Amino acid sequence: MDAQTLTNVINGLKKTRDVCSSQLDIGALKELDGAIALLERLRDHPQSTTEAAALKLRALQAVAAVVSIATNLRNWL
Repeated sequence: MDAQTLTNVINGLKKTRDVCSSQLDIGALKELDGAIALLERLRDHPQSTTEAAALKLRALQAVAAVVSIATNLRNWL
């Protein structure tokens, strides 16, 4: 991802956190904050390809968990 894409994703996650914070428990908020921090670190200090891929995967897993909790998508599956 380029820096602008990462910035857009980070801003979107921060807005999501602000809007959904009342629906999320402390663990989910920590997970989301961790994902945001990882993406900010990746944006500010590009990593090697392997480490960058691992960070992106970890961030996406955290985002998926938060979206699942906030929207109860599992009830529809």
